[in-house]
Amino acid sequence: MPEIETARLRLRPFSPDDLDNLYRRVYSDPAVMRFLPGGVPRSREETAAVLESFINHWEEHGFGVWAVWLREGGDFIGQCGLQFIPHTDVVELLYAFGPEYWGNGYATEATHASLRYGFEEHHLGWVVALSHPDNFASRRVMLKIGMRFGETTNRYYDTELVTYFIPRGGFDPASHHYELRG
Repeated sequence: MPEIETARLRLRPFSPDDLDNLYRRVYSDPAVMRFLPGGVPRSREETAAVLESFINHWEEHGFGVWAVWLREGGDFIGQCGLQFIPHTDVVELLYAFGPEYWGNGYATEATHASLRYGFEEHHLGWVVALSHPDNFASRRVMLKIGMRFGETTNRYYDTELVTYFIPRGGFDPASHHYELRG
């Protein structure tokens, strides 16, 4: 399976061994889950189902959500990647990191790498990102990587979200270090 190294991060597809890290760092944390679908922490069993869906998406489509690790120190910090929004043909950029890693530019670095992978390796035409309207930090990341505001909608995940999008031709692949392996 492919892996990506950026200046500070290593992105690799999830494996079943990542359950404890994913649960502890992302899905059990109220601060992280506040702006994700459902708005509340998930159980370990619910996290296992999410993890299984990430793994299945990789197997079915050749791209998906990455486990994100710090290159220096090797800490698991969260998730980032691309996946089809359920029951659509729309590819979504999604990300979530543990609160202790917020504000360091890791989301920008990981999202940029994910977009580059999707556009260069899978020739995606465009990608959308979704955010809770009040998640201004996430919305700033979307703007930093070149996405543009689309609309406010409730057609995805049964909740009101703002959409951002970027076409392949509007993406600048050269603005961050990126090394694809595998």
